[in-house]
Amino acid sequence: MRKEVLLSIVILLSIFSACDQSGLNPNEYQDPGFSGSIMVVGSIPPRDSVRDLRVVAVPYYPVDTTVADLIDKILNKQVIPFSESLSNNVAPNTTLQYQMFVKPKTYYYVAVAQLYGINVFQDWRVVGIYGYSPSTPAPSPVVVVDGQMTKNVDITIDFYNLPPQPFKK
Repeated sequence: MRKEVLLSIVILLSIFSACDQSGLNPNEYQDPGFSGSIMVVGSIPPRDSVRDLRVVAVPYYPVDTTVADLIDKILNKQVIPFSESLSNNVAPNTTLQYQMFVKPKTYYYVAVAQLYGINVFQDWRVVGIYGYSPSTPAPSPVVVVDGQMTKNVDITIDFYNLPPQPFKK
């Protein structure tokens, strides 16, 4: 009997020592979202024309909307709000890290937007799009799953070679 108890204890200790918390832990929950880097290539415009710089995630391609319509949808929480401002950290030939916590879904348009004037309802332009290159101008979707952070959503911005602007005037 003593041998069986000792064997049971050895087996239990072996099992518990093999668990290193790298598996599923019901007490750990990762807020869903995405993260990546923003690479600034080339020079930047004068500071007064980079009033704000933010990442935005849109669950559709905003080709049939105006900037004011998109801002209105952001204010009414129909579209994911902007990330924290990146404008204080932007410099020529730098890489910025960012992350956004968003609802689980597919975001078909993830971009960096620049506020270049004083009118926050009109003076925005897209300076970088996730998945954009001149040879593949369509944006890449970002899929966010509940409990996970989607990584490597990297965006390149070049203030003097802008990607196609999605908004109608």
